[in-house]
Amino acid sequence: MVTAEAAMAVVRATRPVFISAHDGIAFAANAAFLADGYSLCAAGPAALMDRLPADEVEVGFEGWNSMYNCYAFLYSKEEEGKKKCILMECLRIADFLAINARDLEARHKKPCNVHINVKDFFSEEQTRKYKDLYKNFPDFINILNLSLLAELNGKDAAAAQNPNVESSSSINSSGNVTCENPSTRITEPAGSEYVLWENRSIRMIEP
Repeated sequence: MVTAEAAMAVVRATRPVFISAHDGIAFAANAAFLADGYSLCAAGPAALMDRLPADEVEVGFEGWNSMYNCYAFLYSKEEEGKKKCILMECLRIADFLAINARDLEARHKKPCNVHINVKDFFSEEQTRKYKDLYKNFPDFINILNLSLLAELNGKDAAAAQNPNVESSSSINSSGNVTCENPSTRITEPAGSEYVLWENRSIRMIEP
């Protein structure tokens, strides 16, 4: 189970620049996979090439948000002697981000998917702290634990849920997610002010 603290630590350590709210949610989903022990093998167009990643190849995030309205991340992980090769694809659909993840080493398994309303979890307010860009971050990570990571890791979904997160989030049979008035809060240490947000007219830069 990935914790919100671990996923946020990845976001803050990698210091991404977001052009849109969908950027922020897609990268946070990527951070959850990295916090769960996956290695990033490709990002952006390179992740969609028809090949499995070579052993012990780990890359940076260049090009992760270079595609129009979609994102792709390719991961590898070896656990209990079994290798996993996960392709996560994210598609922007209006205010939603449709996230699809599948194990390329287990082609017989159906992909896992979830639809996230970005407005529930990302704030477009100008800020200099990553933790302030996200809303209800523990709930978002809990949704990923339940709908993606537990399934991909072969874990029981109930065991993947964080008992400290109180949320009215629900995932229906089609993989859609709706969140109404999440009530959780998380306390983060102060600091970590970076380049955070970029749009067509404003770019925030920390000296």
